[in-house]
Amino acid sequence: MILLGWNCRGLGQSRTVRILNEMLTSHKPDILFLSETLVEGNKVEVLASKIGFVNFHSVDRQGRGGGLAVFWKNNVRCSIMDSSQNHIDIIIEERHNVSWRLTCFYGFPERERRQQSWDFLTLLATKSQLPWCIFGDFNDLLYASDKKGRHPHPQYLLSGFKQAIEDCSLAEVELSGGAYTWEKSKGTADWVRERLDRAFGNDSWWQMFPLCTLTVFHAVVSDHEPVKLELVNTSVTKKQFQFRLENTWLKEESFHEDVAKYWKNLPAVHLLPKLISVSNYMAEWGRTFFHKFREKVIKQKEVIEQYKDREDDDGIQLYFDEKEKLNELLLNEELYWKQRAKTFWLEARDTNSKFFHASASSR
Repeated sequence: MILLGWNCRGLGQSRTVRILNEMLTSHKPDILFLSETLVEGNKVEVLASKIGFVNFHSVDRQGRGGGLAVFWKNNVRCSIMDSSQNHIDIIIEERHNVSWRLTCFYGFPERERRQQSWDFLTLLATKSQLPWCIFGDFNDLLYASDKKGRHPHPQYLLSGFKQAIEDCSLAEVELSGGAYTWEKSKGTADWVRERLDRAFGNDSWWQMFPLCTLTVFHAVVSDHEPVKLELVNTSVTKKQFQFRLENTWLKEESFHEDVAKYWKNLPAVHLLPKLISVSNYMAEWGRTFFHKFREKVIKQKEVIEQYKDREDDDGIQLYFDEKEKLNELLLNEELYWKQRAKTFWLEARDTNSKFFHASASSR
C-alpha cells in the first residue's frame, strides 16, 4: 500500500492539478492526503473525478486558510472515523478482518498555537486501541538538525513536540530522499529549510509494517515537497529482510563507536523500529568500509616501503608497526571472505584463494 501526502498550498491553480496528476501517475498511491487545499468540498469532488479517485472525504477551508482532503482507491477498504480542521481519522481494513487506524494530520502553522497541536496529538492517541499511524504536515520540528537557516529553532519547541510524541508512545519512520520537506527564500541570505512532514506509528502498527519507508520527492510547483509512505505487510515480506553481521566489523574500533553513537541518537520509544534502523545502518557501514580491501592493502604496502630502508631506531620501529597493520588488514580480509563463502576449513596456505572469492561471488 502506498500513501502520498502533500501540502499543496491551494488547488485553485491548473498548474498545481497538472503536477498532482504527474505525481499520481509516477507513484500510483492507494491513498492521497492533501492539506491546505484552500477550497470547499464541491471543488474537491470535481478534483476527485479529474484525478481518478472514486472515494474521498474533505474538510472545508476556514477563511482564507486550511482545508483537508483524503482520497482512496477502491482496492482499499476505508471508513472515516472522525475529522476536523487539523485531521482526518480513517479506519483501514486489511485482509482477514485486521484493521488499523490512519490519522492524516495537519498541525497549526502559528508558533503560538504549537501547544494546541501537542495537546490535540495526545488527545488523538486516546481515541482508539487499534494499531495507529499518524502521517502528514506537523508544522513542527523534532530535532535541531530538522532546520537549516539563519536562526535555530527554539529548544522549548523541540522539547514540547518530542514530549508529545513520547506521551503518545509513537516511533518515527525514517525519512529518505532528502533531509527537508519545506523551504523558503531559496538562494538568498534568508534561505531556510525545514522538515515539517513526518510519519509515526505505535508499537502494534510497527509490528504490522516493520519494513515501511518514508520518502520525500520534488514538486516543482511548490515550496512544500510531497512525501510517500510505503507499507509492506510482514506476512508477505518477512523473509526478504536478511541482515548479516560480518565478523570483521567487530574488529574495528570505529564500528563500535559509530554504531553506539547512532543507537544513542535514535528515539527510545519502541525497540522494533530501532533495531531495524540500526541494522540498516550497520549494513551500510559495512558496504562502505569493507568493499575496498585491495585498495587498502596497496596503500599500506606503500607506507611500509617508506620505512623499509630506514636504519634508525624510530624508522625500524615504524617499519614493524606498519607491517603489523598490514597483517591485521589481511586477516580482516581473510575473515571477510571466509564468512561470506560459508566455508570454515580454511588453512593458512589457502588464504584468499580463488575458491573462496568464487564461492562468495556465486552466493
